[in-house]
Amino acid sequence: MRAALSVFGAVLAVTAGSALASWQPAGSGGGSARSKTMPVSAAATPTATAPLTSHNVTVTWSPSTFQDGGAVPSYVVKRYDVLGNLQTIGAACSGLAPGPSCVESGVPNGTWTYSITPAAGSSWRGTEGAQSIPVVVPGL
Repeated sequence: MRAALSVFGAVLAVTAGSALASWQPAGSGGGSARSKTMPVSAAATPTATAPLTSHNVTVTWSPSTFQDGGAVPSYVVKRYDVLGNLQTIGAACSGLAPGPSCVESGVPNGTWTYSITPAAGSSWRGTEGAQSIPVVVPGL
């Protein structure tokens, strides 16, 4: 019985020593990391155009860049009615548009303005830019 107890005690000693060793720092020196800063607003006010013969609106804008360099990867495009109410936007311009343009199909008759917000990833957003000059989608 004593021999078995001694072997068990030896195993515990090795296990305890190994655990302590794993928590010791392995190196020294400094480190640093850089982060990008989202632009304050879109680079320019978007332009919205609609041909007289369709319900498609083409929205174009100048690409934004991060303040420390590099292109912003995507944009949130929004459409507003004449009273300034946010509207549901069509599939080609919804979600995160890669830019610098998109074509919204099937836009209802009316007068609309568009805005652009720089975006990176699913939740990192810049400030929404100014709205476009109103575009009229005529009844056909």
